[in-house]
Parts: sequence; structure tokens; C-alpha cells
Amino acid sequence: MSQRNEEHIKGGGKIRSAILGMNDGLISTFTLLVGIAAATLTGGNTLVILTGIAAMVSGAISMGLGEYISSKSEWNYVKNEIKKEEAEIQLFPEEEKQEVKDLFIEMGLEGDTLNACVEKITRNKDIWLNFLIKNELGLEESENPLIGAIITFLAFILGSLIPQLPYFLNLGMVSLVISSILSLGSLFVVGALKTKITGESRIKSGFEMVLIGIIAFIASYGIGILFEQLF
Repeated sequence: MSQRNEEHIKGGGKIRSAILGMNDGLISTFTLLVGIAAATLTGGNTLVILTGIAAMVSGAISMGLGEYISSKSEWNYVKNEIKKEEAEIQLFPEEEKQEVKDLFIEMGLEGDTLNACVEKITRNKDIWLNFLIKNELGLEESENPLIGAIITFLAFILGSLIPQLPYFLNLGMVSLVISSILSLGSLFVVGALKTKITGESRIKSGFEMVLIGIIAFIASYGIGILFEQLF
């Protein structure tokens, strides 16, 4: 007899924060350095490296704080809704019990089965509360916003380092080529990893990210060359 294995992703919020942080760090630093390198690399790599470090630090702080603020707002909202629902169970148990019954009726339960399920759920207040939070309000208890902020911060740093490292070799325009290859390859990997939470085709998602990187490269390189000619 064959067995069906269901695969569900746990910790989706952490995965989302990691992918978001790494993707932003990678593509923003890559495109910025392409433009700077195109305009200044013939005179040395110092400006490119300093620009990359500044972009990495400021971007990681900005992304981490942004993730913390947005996640904390959601976290506070969910916590507040849980507290309100818990108070309603304490103050108005019969009304809240009826809400459980109504939800089961919507699911198609009736008769003795309906009554047995209502009694089973409302016998334990923790289970009762959890049932109403998920089925009445459609909420899940959020993860600690600080965790998401730290993951986003570190992922942005990691993503930013990938396009920067070749410039430390001081190989002139060869550093730009190596950086571009590493960055586009990493964009493909990030695109493929993104399918862990989106369910898309890995190949398609990976090539979409590479295409975005190529478009950004062309635009940034063109702007860099233009500035080199003008100034």
C-alpha cells in the first residue's frame, strides 16, 4: 500500500525574511557596484569597495529595521486580538460556545456529531481559544519580530558580500566580470529557493531573477559609462 507524504513548509516567516534580505542585498549592491565600477574602475577599486561597504551597512540596517517595524505591528495586532478573544470566552462563554457551534455548522456538521465536537472543543479553554483564533478570525500567532529583523539583516549582509568580494582582488574589469557571474548565479539560486514558499517552478523562478539582474546590469553599466564620459 502506497503512502502519501505531504510536505508543508514550517517557519515560512523566517524563510521569507531570509530570501527577502538576501535578494535585496544581492541585487541592490550588485547593480550599484556595476554602475560605480563602469565609471571608476579604470582608476582603481577603492571607490567601488568603499561604496559597496557603505551600501551593505546602510542597507542591512534599513532592511532589518523595516522588517522589525512591519512585523511588530502585525505581532501586536495578533496579540491584541488573542487577548480580546480570551476575555470574551471568560465573560461570555455561552455566546462564544455558540460561535464554535456556528463554525461547525458551516463545515457541515449536525446532530450528535455537532454537539460532541462543540463539547470537545469548549472543554479546554486553550483549545477553545486556538480554534476561534484560527477559524473565526483567520489568524496565526506571529513569530517574534526581532527574529525576522535579525534574519533579514544577516541575509542582506550575505547577499551584499557576494558581488563585492571580486573587487577585493583588484583585477580591474575582470573583477566586474567575476562579480557579475557570481551575482547572476546567486540570483538564480535565490529565485529557485523562493519556490519553497511560492510553489513555482524552480527553473522558471531562477531564470526570472537572472533576467531581472541582466536588465539591472545593462541599465547600471550604461549609466556608469555615461557618467564616465561626462565627468
